Amino acid sequence: MGVMILKRGQRYSGLTEPGERVLEFAHRMAVECEHLHRELEHRSGDALGNLRVGAITSAIPILSRLMLPFQQNHPHVMVKIIDLSPGQIQRAFEDSTIDIAITYLEDTVRKQGRNHRLYVEEYSLLTSKGSPLSGRESISWEEASQVPLCLLAAELQPTSSPICDILSQLGPDVAHVETNSVAALYAQVRSGHWASILPKSLAADSQFGVDLRSIPLPACGSPLWVGVMIPDRDLTFPLAEALFSVAVSLRADANQRKLHTKVS
Repeated sequence: MGVMILKRGQRYSGLTEPGERVLEFAHRMAVECEHLHRELEHRSGDALGNLRVGAITSAIPILSRLMLPFQQNHPHVMVKIIDLSPGQIQRAFEDSTIDIAITYLEDTVRKQGRNHRLYVEEYSLLTSKGSPLSGRESISWEEASQVPLCLLAAELQPTSSPICDILSQLGPDVAHVETNSVAALYAQVRSGHWASILPKSLAADSQFGVDLRSIPLPACGSPLWVGVMIPDRDLTFPLAEALFSVAVSLRADANQRKLHTKVS
């Protein structure tokens, strides 16, 4: 390139500014080369390889609905599911360390690639059976925010999440716990001292057993969509496209079932 890429000296002391640009370009070339290799393998009929799926914590339970039809069509593909925060998914797209994601479709995220809405995030209060609130059929956000809470950490929430509002309003004199572990959160709620506010996908009976109870919370603010997303790249990865198509078809099937239910 005719430029100095290493800083002068007897020992390595880093890259020059042009060197940083060269390294960044080389990294992009390596990623695109890998994508080209995968695309050529797929076109040759050799549907082997790995598919890297990044997913926000609340979407992990619904992934099984996508994996079954996908692997029926691609039985020899190894799918790697990676639990990531919304911010980590954005960085993983930039670093090309995931091929497709299930994430919150906020405006800043949607600009990074092609996406399709799957469902609106809804929330529930999770409490232990036998607690003062466990007999309730519904509860308001204001009431829920007044009890001792164990909440998923702010970095796991979208910026427009009502939970972020609660976290910002909890002062140092209000007892609460934050964690980035769903298992730790369930354990705290089981103690009987804490409740939690969670996406419904994590507050379903199938997730935590019989000793906890989920109480629906009303809709709050603008709809918060969760969807499937493929990053903008020069070369698309056929296996990622295949999973994207599965997600779109399942969403269409769900809408069709709702329509039939309303008509009947």
